[in-house]
Amino acid sequence: MKRSLLLIITVLLSCQLFAQQGSSVIERFFQRYENDRSFTVITITPKMFSMFGKFDANDPDAKTFMRVVQKLKGLRILSKETTKDGQRLYREAAAYLGNDFEELMTIRDKESDLKFLVKENAKGNINELVMLVGGTSQFLAMSLVGDIDLNEISQIASNIDIQGMDNLKNVRRKK
Repeated sequence: MKRSLLLIITVLLSCQLFAQQGSSVIERFFQRYENDRSFTVITITPKMFSMFGKFDANDPDAKTFMRVVQKLKGLRILSKETTKDGQRLYREAAAYLGNDFEELMTIRDKESDLKFLVKENAKGNINELVMLVGGTSQFLAMSLVGDIDLNEISQIASNIDIQGMDNLKNVRRKK
């Protein structure tokens, strides 16, 4: 009986620790640099997203935005402007993302690389959307966590003022 109880407690504690650590793979990358004052760090918590849902919106675009925002659990942005390490940081951040993520889109030009990666949930929606931008003079990593429908995100992407997000406006979910 003692053994069974000990086994159950161990399994429950392991699940709790796994749940805390597994919220976002890219989280470890953010933790590595979030206290470095040369980076700009933006964090929007679930509480802030829930506050958006209290606004009364009559505009159809605003209603779509509110519907999407209510499903979000967090947004983190880590940015470094005027840096020579943009490409190195891009490769380092990409290395944190394993096989759990599927590449959605890549854009490469002479000066920068932009990559969108997604992790799906059981419903087929996006659980996490990661955007990485690395260039000759800048770096940006963004993690958006929640129950994200690509069709809804593409509708509002052009209205979000985050470098690279406008590239999502033409993305649609496969049907």
